[in-house]
Amino acid sequence: MHCKIRQSPSNFHFLQIQTAQATAEFLHRELELLGPCYGISTACSSSAKALGAAQRLIAADFCDAVLVAGVDSLCRLTLRGFHSLQLISPEACRPMDINRRGINIGEGAALLLLERPSPDNATSPRLLAVGESSDAHHMSAPHPEGAGAALAMAQALRLAGRDLSEVDYINLHATASTLNDLAEAKAIAGLFPNPPPCSGVKGLFGHTLGAAGAVETVVSLLALDRGFLPGTCGLEQADPLCPCPVIAAPRLDSAPKLVLSNAFGFGGNNASVLLEAA
Repeated sequence: MHCKIRQSPSNFHFLQIQTAQATAEFLHRELELLGPCYGISTACSSSAKALGAAQRLIAADFCDAVLVAGVDSLCRLTLRGFHSLQLISPEACRPMDINRRGINIGEGAALLLLERPSPDNATSPRLLAVGESSDAHHMSAPHPEGAGAALAMAQALRLAGRDLSEVDYINLHATASTLNDLAEAKAIAGLFPNPPPCSGVKGLFGHTLGAAGAVETVVSLLALDRGFLPGTCGLEQADPLCPCPVIAAPRLDSAPKLVLSNAFGFGGNNASVLLEAA
């Protein structure tokens, strides 16, 4: 779990290091951080799972604060790999739309500093729990009924001691691929007796892959902090086969208190981040 740093800062060539923990090592050196340094690579749920790992490090009194970074840069291997899977849309993606044709790949990064609760940060939204599961249904396709997705959401609520009825909003993984959107919608409909409003933001950012969990956690934190529900850019006609209440336009008159943010990766690597308003 811990990575020993073998190179001195003077000869660490970040652009030449192609390992899962290269970005973590670069930040560790650049910011002169102490403590463990390692990367988590579980495809599109990577940075959401990193939040769970950070929370456990603090709970175990191993760290007082942890910097969680979700970073994924594009290369030809990534672009051609998704193209070979016939997942790339030739137009702007349309999450949860009946006419969705696939994903848009985005590039981005998000860094979050996780600290122990204290009076100094009592006015900020907080991370309650990260639910994780691995359904291992298929290398690149989700379980058709969203079994792993439902398990991750349920585990996040169980770990935090919260009820399904308390969730005010779900930030969907919603990649705009046919199978993924359908599976996530079925997971929500099967888990929640009365599902809360849902939306997906990949129509704005594209799918930032390993960074998506952190990027969309930031979106969810902003929704809690500023009191609004993000819309689903690109949604014109909701797919009737996706049985969850997806909103197209932002709602500025709603102030969520408890939010789930989903990130589901290849191989059934699922994570659901539970956040609470201050």
